[in-house]
Amino acid sequence: MSEKVRTRERVKPAVAVAAAPNQGPSVNEGSGVCPHCGATIEEGLEFCPVCGAKLVDYCTFCGAPMRPDDIDCPECGMPAEGIICPNCGIRNHRPFCGQCGQPLSRAARIAVDRAKMDPKVKEAAVALMRIAELEAELDGAEPGPEDEGQHEPTEGELRMRELMGKVGFKPAVTPEAEKPKTKRSRAEILAEYQKAVEDANRAMEEMLPPAGMTPQEQRNYCTARKVAVMETVQETWRGIPFQESMAWECNYCHVLHNNPHECAKPHLGGKWVPCVQCEVVQSGGQVFTTNVERKVYKRV
Repeated sequence: MSEKVRTRERVKPAVAVAAAPNQGPSVNEGSGVCPHCGATIEEGLEFCPVCGAKLVDYCTFCGAPMRPDDIDCPECGMPAEGIICPNCGIRNHRPFCGQCGQPLSRAARIAVDRAKMDPKVKEAAVALMRIAELEAELDGAEPGPEDEGQHEPTEGELRMRELMGKVGFKPAVTPEAEKPKTKRSRAEILAEYQKAVEDANRAMEEMLPPAGMTPQEQRNYCTARKVAVMETVQETWRGIPFQESMAWECNYCHVLHNNPHECAKPHLGGKWVPCVQCEVVQSGGQVFTTNVERKVYKRV
């Protein structure tokens, strides 16, 4: 009987949080000062950006209420002091590692496995693989008839190489067996590349969390989608760096992050975008490449 009562008490906080997902943290509201180090900070943050101390009275893994003396979350069982990623050794207060993306809890692993069954996840993975293949093909494409007799790279090619070099991009190497027998023109490849980017954008924008989730559940849902996409790519293909193929554009300041947890105010949400280094645009009838994102891309 006592076990049933204990179970019922552990479930109640989660129901209360789900019924009021818009309730903010009770700590650091109206003061803007970290109670641990005294630093002046922006209101509504979950962690102090100066000392890293936790500023909220709920579990940052699942969102359930916690008391200051709780060692573990009474709802999900994750430790209040965080968990060390076994892969890279970084301490995390989220279900997914902020550096390598590895699931750190059983619930996170289950969420990734379920996400792999989502048709939109599979569609996004296929689009990213196609983008990488086209980038490799574009790098080795032969000049078209309009470039005959010219041995110097065009202005668009130089611009693309410069932009790719700034972000550390290295095109995937296409095996000899996969190279097309007939070389396509650069314009044909760029046209297909643009369509692949549009397909990836559309698939990622449709990977939205269901209504009624808490902010923590929404972030976990979105992060699980990225891990599922990259694991699908790695299981079927090769050559795409884990942290460089998808970026999270937050609604707070529209900066690109590796995952939703990097944002200072992740509860405001955002969307996944394909993190490609260039996009195809039209200017004066000439096809060239330009930087796809003029905002800052935060790397860790």
